[in-house]
Amino acid sequence: MVEQRRRERREEGSAPVRPDQEAKQEEKRRERRPPLLAATLARRATNADSSIGVEELCNRIYGGVLMKDNEQDYKQKFWVDEDLEKNCFLLLAKRLSIIWIEDKKYWDWINEAEKCYSGEVDIPVAKLLNVCWLKISGTFKTITLSPKTTYEVAFVVKRSVNSSGWNAPVNLNLTLPDKSTQGRIENLSVKPKGEWMDIPVGTFMTTPENVGEISFSFSETGDHWKSGLLIKGVVLRPKD
Repeated sequence: MVEQRRRERREEGSAPVRPDQEAKQEEKRRERRPPLLAATLARRATNADSSIGVEELCNRIYGGVLMKDNEQDYKQKFWVDEDLEKNCFLLLAKRLSIIWIEDKKYWDWINEAEKCYSGEVDIPVAKLLNVCWLKISGTFKTITLSPKTTYEVAFVVKRSVNSSGWNAPVNLNLTLPDKSTQGRIENLSVKPKGEWMDIPVGTFMTTPENVGEISFSFSETGDHWKSGLLIKGVVLRPKD
């Protein structure tokens, strides 16, 4: 197996790997054992039965699994950080509550490619056309996160090249299961256009006191119009 992987890399034109390095990498692959909860979620999301081997299951878990709801809409992405061995989630825009989202004068849906274990898949992204009252919110149950871990919550957004009306800062709020709250503001007008970026909301540790539901929001409700913002979702990722 080691020699086969070495030949494949040579054929792909990649830099040569010393035999001792190759052996260590192969040993690491053989030792990979995904967290039990992660394996359960991945099997359920990909309809994988018990015949799926550990290596393939690891490929799915570390590569990212897109999960649908009963209406067959993609609602979230799940993966495990291979370095930290911690669960990560991206709650897609379809899972969030967005004021005026049903009115096509204000919002639209477009598709964007998202990487997962099977390659790139089109996911729904909310496109802000023009609103005065902007509020996006959501919730998440922390039971599926890795224990004793500090997590960051952030909105994943992109300013289009013709976006406007972002001189006023947006308000970001996080409420934890223990009822404590965090809040901050972010000035989007100084952010680059045309690229996805994380807008942090807050952080928390997955302790017994914080088992339950968190809620988060992104808002700007001043009396001026805003346009040209794409919302991919909300990411929850470990910081340690």
